[in-house]
Amino acid sequence: MKNKDNKQNSKILINGSYSILLTVLLLAGLIIVNLIVNHLPVKVTQFDFSNEKLYTLTDITTGILKNLDQDVELYYICEGGKEDDTIQKLLDRYESASSHIKVEQIDPALYPGFTSKYTQEDVANNSVIAVSGDVSKVVNADSMYVESMNYNTYSYVKTGFDGEGMITSAVDYVTAKDIPNLYILSGNGETALGSAFGDVISKDNVNPLTLNLMTTDKVPEDADAILINTPTVDYSEEEAQKIIDYLEDGGKAIIFSNYTVEDMPNFDSILANYGVEREKGIILEGDSDKYMSYQYCLVPDISYSAITENVYGNGSVLAPMSQGILTSDSHRDSITYQPLLTTSDASYSKEDVENMTTSEKEKGDKSGPFTIGMLIQEDTNNDDEADTEIVYYSTGYLLESNYNQAVSGSNAQLLGGTVNYLCNGEKTSAAVQTKSLQVKYLTLTDRAANIWTAICVFTLPLLFIIAGLAVWASRRKR
Repeated sequence: MKNKDNKQNSKILINGSYSILLTVLLLAGLIIVNLIVNHLPVKVTQFDFSNEKLYTLTDITTGILKNLDQDVELYYICEGGKEDDTIQKLLDRYESASSHIKVEQIDPALYPGFTSKYTQEDVANNSVIAVSGDVSKVVNADSMYVESMNYNTYSYVKTGFDGEGMITSAVDYVTAKDIPNLYILSGNGETALGSAFGDVISKDNVNPLTLNLMTTDKVPEDADAILINTPTVDYSEEEAQKIIDYLEDGGKAIIFSNYTVEDMPNFDSILANYGVEREKGIILEGDSDKYMSYQYCLVPDISYSAITENVYGNGSVLAPMSQGILTSDSHRDSITYQPLLTTSDASYSKEDVENMTTSEKEKGDKSGPFTIGMLIQEDTNNDDEADTEIVYYSTGYLLESNYNQAVSGSNAQLLGGTVNYLCNGEKTSAAVQTKSLQVKYLTLTDRAANIWTAICVFTLPLLFIIAGLAVWASRRKR
């Protein structure tokens, strides 16, 4: 009887030992798994289910973080319990993406004097301060959200989230070697830049300055580039010569022009100095897959380059009322041309715009394709590197806000890529687009719109009718 009890006790002891061992192994396994998970990137352990991927980093940001070679502190200024979930998760992604990024939350209630080291202004909850060495930049919480007036309720509503755009720009700013100057010409009826276009320049940490050539002897020596945006009054010979002198001395320029009835010989002389002229008239597109709504609203082909990399393959640009860009066969051998935007073979140019009676191609209309965006380079020192660089777009309507909205901001991204290329060279653009909190525009060419109209208006109803007749016929046979 005792032997039987001993065996039973031994069996219970063994089973109990196994249970304890399994429990210990399970706990050890859970601890190990937890340690592993804690060391995994946030993008693996936290999923972004927001429609616009609000806290998923774009390729622009990941590229900048990948190239970081100095440490950056991101101080998240926020009282405990008042955190913005989107901003907090976004900051986690930054820290996870680079070993040079460290995020630390600072409670201003516990450390009231902390922000005074970086700014004398009030810093609201959910703001971020980027710091690298002695350089800092404050990203206010208000600047990370875009608000618009709702005219139904007469109150402001959040329509966009720009947290990534502002934080990436701040990281780029505190690690930049210098801040370039972009002089924007004025005094000849030039068009002012809209807010979306000013934002991309600001995000690329380029300093925009105004320049009136009537009141200065020359383009300032600290100019990294100049921007000429559709002057409506021709420059004087002296003003045009100041621009030419600047360019011939290795300057860089972004030039936009619009079709005008009046000749502008002095403005055109700037382009002519580099073997370039404007085709008279405007371009209409004959390929319905290459225009939007109207034949003059061109959707050009985009050639890949450092200028266009942010829009190439990621969307379309809209270039209404463009003129063809012509190059002279007798230009200097030191000058080279690189097309950036081109129309299709079916495009054509109408010269007599004022007396145009039809949008159809007529006898005498010049046939495409046409270049409407071009990089012009000249190597004046014979060292195989461009000294003078001009990016010329033959329509200023690229910079109109409504056309930019129609292509979800791609036109602004094109300007950002252009400014960044001329002012920052090969440095990656830091201009991340604002992420919309509203329904995005559906960009459709005229052909695509016609196809979808036919499907929705004719094809789908016809299929329903056929299916209904088939069901009706099968029931009658029963």
